[in-house]
Amino acid sequence: MAPLIVYHLPGRWGLPSVSPFCLKLDAFLQMTGIPHEAVTAATPFGGPKGKAPWVILDGETLGDSSLIIERLKTVYNVDPDQHLSRTARGTAVAIERLIEENLYWAMVFDRWCRPENWDILKNSILGDIPQPVRALLAPFAKRSVKKQLEGQGMGLHSKKEIAAIAARDIKALSEMLAGQSYFFGELPSLTDATVYSLLANIYHVDFSSPMKAMIEDAQNLVPFITRFKAAHYPDPGSRLAAGPQAAQ
Repeated sequence: MAPLIVYHLPGRWGLPSVSPFCLKLDAFLQMTGIPHEAVTAATPFGGPKGKAPWVILDGETLGDSSLIIERLKTVYNVDPDQHLSRTARGTAVAIERLIEENLYWAMVFDRWCRPENWDILKNSILGDIPQPVRALLAPFAKRSVKKQLEGQGMGLHSKKEIAAIAARDIKALSEMLAGQSYFFGELPSLTDATVYSLLANIYHVDFSSPMKAMIEDAQNLVPFITRFKAAHYPDPGSRLAAGPQAAQ
């Protein structure tokens, strides 16, 4: 089998990637030790679905982090959820939906629709795109993201309503985690990688967001972020996917 090649968006602020979906896939690879080559892409447009991450697996190009992970679990015979009960596995799917189909869009709103974050976004999320291409692409990208937000529904709400939605989600995550080290006990699972990938991309970035205070006020979520990072990204200077056979 040819080496697995993983394409991801750039990292910033000590995070391996500014994309929660890229970070989730990378955390899965770190947890399972699957050998791979990591390649940084300035934009997601090279992916088969126009989004990042994407991978080339034995000559086949695959997109969507969740679908990629399911395929890799089968091909490499690995499963970070093997210790979970059937009930826990069902709960894991519900948490994934909360993170990726709801709370993620609140993060997108904060990054792209808050005026105070626009300069930060242009110089970080779009920072690897050369000028003057970036100057032309940035307004187009902003309009496209706003349309996506409206189509998903989050963009139809006011800032206050979006903050209230986010607060409910974050409270739910905190209550499910409770006093445990990870969401299903003392051993991490893919759920922890999914939650970490989004919360870290809210809490550890320079963007202004009311969700940062919500995460802090939850009291157990910041320790969770720190715990997961220490377990899977112990070297703050390490490059993305710096696994045993990975290359940037």
